[in-house]
Amino acid sequence: MLRGRLHDLLVRLVLGMKYGSQASVAFGAGHHHPNGWCGDHPHGHRYTVTVTWQREGYPETDHDEWVLVRQRILDLALELKNRELDKMLLPTVPNVFGMASFFMERLSINVPVTRVEVREDDDPVATIDRD
Repeated sequence: MLRGRLHDLLVRLVLGMKYGSQASVAFGAGHHHPNGWCGDHPHGHRYTVTVTWQREGYPETDHDEWVLVRQRILDLALELKNRELDKMLLPTVPNVFGMASFFMERLSINVPVTRVEVREDDDPVATIDRD
């Protein structure tokens, strides 16, 4: 009996340490091409944003926090969805790095974000890590 309780205590101590949680959202948005090959019309992409944040506690209590943080990510994505990124991401450049900066800066106010990854269509990922 003591062995079982001791094991449970050790497991809770280990699991109670800091660990990362992650959520992803996908949405469409557009921008004007820098050399103007699309003329006056923006062209669109499908973006996938993955945010990783650090938390303390137990994994079994993570769900409520995960839902709240994912909602913050969704709210930011909705600000950009079907919009012209040239106008929405000012003063950053409307590319995956600018979008990653946008999410990092806005989420870091209330969320201990450690990483933001942004993928445009099937292109390579832009990643920003918090120091």
